[in-house]
Amino acid sequence: DADICGKEVLNKETGRIFRISPTNSLAENWDGRFDDLNELSDLELAALQSSKSDWHARRARVILQNRATKKAISPEAIESLKSLYEGRNADHRLRAMWSLHVTQNMTEQDLINALSDKDEYVRAWAIQMLCEDMNASKTVLTKLAAMSQSDGSAVVRLYLAAALQRVPDDSKWNITEGLIGQNDDVDDHNIPKMIWFAMEGLVQQNPGKGMAMAATSAIPMIAEFSARRLVDADELEMLVDNLNQRPSQTKSMLAGMIAGLEGRSDLKAPTNWKAVYEKLKSSRDFSEAALEVAQLFGDTEAAQRYLSLLKNTGSNLDDRKDALKSLASKKRKELIPILPSILKEADLKLDVIRAMAAFEHEPFGQSLLENFEDLNNLEKGEALQTLSSRTVYGRLLTQAIRDEHIKKSEVPAYVARQLRRVVGNGFVEVWGPIDQLTGDKSLAYRRYRHLLNEPALAKSDLKNGKRLFESTCSACHTMYNKGGNIGPDITGSNRTNVEYLLSNLIEPSGEIQDDYKMEVVTSRDGRTYIGNIIAENNRQITMRVIGQDEMVLNKSDIQSQETSANSMMPEGLLETMTDQEVLDLVAYLKSAEDVSL
Repeated sequence: DADICGKEVLNKETGRIFRISPTNSLAENWDGRFDDLNELSDLELAALQSSKSDWHARRARVILQNRATKKAISPEAIESLKSLYEGRNADHRLRAMWSLHVTQNMTEQDLINALSDKDEYVRAWAIQMLCEDMNASKTVLTKLAAMSQSDGSAVVRLYLAAALQRVPDDSKWNITEGLIGQNDDVDDHNIPKMIWFAMEGLVQQNPGKGMAMAATSAIPMIAEFSARRLVDADELEMLVDNLNQRPSQTKSMLAGMIAGLEGRSDLKAPTNWKAVYEKLKSSRDFSEAALEVAQLFGDTEAAQRYLSLLKNTGSNLDDRKDALKSLASKKRKELIPILPSILKEADLKLDVIRAMAAFEHEPFGQSLLENFEDLNNLEKGEALQTLSSRTVYGRLLTQAIRDEHIKKSEVPAYVARQLRRVVGNGFVEVWGPIDQLTGDKSLAYRRYRHLLNEPALAKSDLKNGKRLFESTCSACHTMYNKGGNIGPDITGSNRTNVEYLLSNLIEPSGEIQDDYKMEVVTSRDGRTYIGNIIAENNRQITMRVIGQDEMVLNKSDIQSQETSANSMMPEGLLETMTDQEVLDLVAYLKSAEDVSL
């Protein structure tokens, strides 16, 4: 079903579930393949655990499990399953193990013995079966703690990590300690995360013990995430002490500190930070991360070093960008006289425009408007975003639109909507209605259905359509792996259907998924953010803002927050375009492959 928004069932006679089958099935026919399994004896169902058909084996287990809830299954069936479990075929052994377990014929001692089995999957499933009811015995828990340190199988360690959610806290510490000491799991995609999901609560309950374990962990992710959790728990003093004492994981712990401190304006450097920082900044391995932490704490010396780096045109470009971003995040006033001069540097222009949004400084707005025509399309979009972020800038931009210094066609719909919020009715007087489509929507449907006929679309300019998409839509939507992520990726949508496109273009607020609802947040310093909230905890929210990186905002810095029922894309978007532009845009949206400009 190509309707990615899920607003309607396109195939009402079948729904959205389809059976997928091969053109030429390799399934073998055998006597009894199509028999009713419910009519088979317990022994016959047990025999199906060695069938080539996985479906028959699964279905037989379900029937055996159901029968076992009413009365014991036959001894012959149990003996057959035990014989299969003790055999050599690994797949058949697992099927027999599952069958014995669901029919209550696998004792705790059987499963304890299975923890020493030569097959890693048998050991893994024994762990799951022993812990799934959350009542594992002390003998089992002791065995699991030993396995966490000695078992060489990543499969077994993954099942141990999963079992952590179902064991008492005392045992959880012991098993976790063994797992985080495994060097082999550093690059594993799942195991470190599974360990952390269980460990997160432990660090919160006992920060000292959690930090001590994490700092000696062989898995950097555990040290990093633990450090971030200690920042959230206001345990900075303890965290800084561990930075000084655990050099093996210092880099990861500093990364966790940076992630936790980002967006926090309510924290001051702990008393022990200065001494630790003096040692860290002299280390080649830790100096850059330590400097960033110091800057987040508001350290004046760190800010001066970033300012010197930013001014030095011979410094590494990425380092200068990081310095600019860090200084802007702390709204360092020393930046104000510097930004206009480095705005002239082509490689830094985009980052400078973003940084200007951190300040309510009217000359910045005037400078952006004066240099607007010299900016490229991407820079213009960023400038408009900055100019719509604060009231003082928004009024300047509104006046520029009134004076036709900036054309309405150059202002994307999302910027117009944000200006409506920032400037108020004064913007509507200049722009016109923006919050709803004037007139009868059925008229718009009729008009564009008539316009968007196949012969006209076939003659459209796809390159111009792509340019229109980039200037109008790509800030929010991705197509062919390019664009923003504020709205859905429309590459795989039902965009070859003109009716589908029209419904979303004419009535964008018809139905909005929760992930794409527009949030309007105004900070206490007067800056307005419009985007999606993608994460939230007791202290902060993380927003995905158009044209910007993810923004972390401290809740104590938020003056107001509103969830809008409207889409970020205003209705009447097509009315801002000529008929030919509408044809070009829709033709590009319908295209089966991307075009080069």
